[in-house]
Amino acid sequence: AHHHNTMGSRGSKEVKDKPVVLIVGGGYGGVAIAKMLDKDAAFNVVIIDRKNYFLHNMALLRATCVEGWEQKCIIPYTKVLKYGSVVQGEVEAIAKDGKSIKVYGEEKEIQCDYMVVCTGSSYAFPAKVAEVDATSVPAKYSKMRQDVNAAENITVIGGGAVGLELVGELSHYYSKKNITLIHTGETVLNNTALGDKMKAKTLAAVQALPNVKVMLGERVEFSELQSEIKESSVSYVEGKRELTTSKGNKVGTDLVFFCTGTKTNTKSFKDNLPVDEEGRIKVNEHLQIEGCKTAFALGDCAAIGPKFAYLAMKFQAPVINKNIRALEKKKGMSAYKKGPTMMVLPLGPNGGNSQLPMGIVVGNFLTRTIKSGDLFSSNTWGELNQDIANV
Repeated sequence: AHHHNTMGSRGSKEVKDKPVVLIVGGGYGGVAIAKMLDKDAAFNVVIIDRKNYFLHNMALLRATCVEGWEQKCIIPYTKVLKYGSVVQGEVEAIAKDGKSIKVYGEEKEIQCDYMVVCTGSSYAFPAKVAEVDATSVPAKYSKMRQDVNAAENITVIGGGAVGLELVGELSHYYSKKNITLIHTGETVLNNTALGDKMKAKTLAAVQALPNVKVMLGERVEFSELQSEIKESSVSYVEGKRELTTSKGNKVGTDLVFFCTGTKTNTKSFKDNLPVDEEGRIKVNEHLQIEGCKTAFALGDCAAIGPKFAYLAMKFQAPVINKNIRALEKKKGMSAYKKGPTMMVLPLGPNGGNSQLPMGIVVGNFLTRTIKSGDLFSSNTWGELNQDIANV
């Protein structure tokens, strides 16, 4: 017997007697698997997300510079599923057996036949935004653009993908400002699985930006700076100050961005599901959560290699789609084969570098063609069955 309760009854009539699949988290991976399972009305798919909009965060950093750009990154969930439903709610806890969830403010647990946990990871504003309501997002970016506009000297701390992409956007749109990138590593992207060639080419490209100074192998003591950050979800501090690095170098600045790393969203499962030392969910080769038969995990919250959204969408979601269908038909399941390590890293709208499968690294022209121009915005609107022309 399949589970029926208030949540499952929101889907269309075609799926009201079908097995309920609960997708916890409606980011890139969650939307990808939800659409695959929803396509033929074989399942009653329910996406639950704390926000009332899809956040296209791959494009979000440009909103630090371009008026109104954040509107391209806020996509309604209204048309994403053909038969299933999208529910706004914050998941308090996922049951140990992966058969139900507890949602804040709802007394009854929500039950399901299958579950896919896709809670992803969070990053401080402006790289991501934590607002649950779409209407409160633009004001935050608008205020930030004023702060960026007013600053002559901008410092970005952290030479991972986010710090680099931010420097690229600032350098392009504000050619008169002085931008300093400070990074503890001896090269950029040193904490990623990317190849040396990609790291070297990216470093050279950033160093070649006319208004950017790169300081490697240095750290800034920013505990006192961070105490000025009122809320943990914001990662920049304004105000004229002088930073001193670990090598004793002084950097004058009006605005500091901290781009020092992503955090997995573990709150809903850290007490009940098996996790690794990073707090990511342990899964087997079929991407089933260890100890659960009908619950799966994908993307950043699962302990499967590097945290890249494209892996969740293109490589992990199809395996889970096959496996849930196989379980339903009592057939054998497929194993996940690790996807390639690739990254498309824009540096402003006209440039950047990309590592493609088999370690091939390409520069400005192809990176711009693939992504830099609109940062996959129209594409992602299309994935959610919406028209970006309405923005």
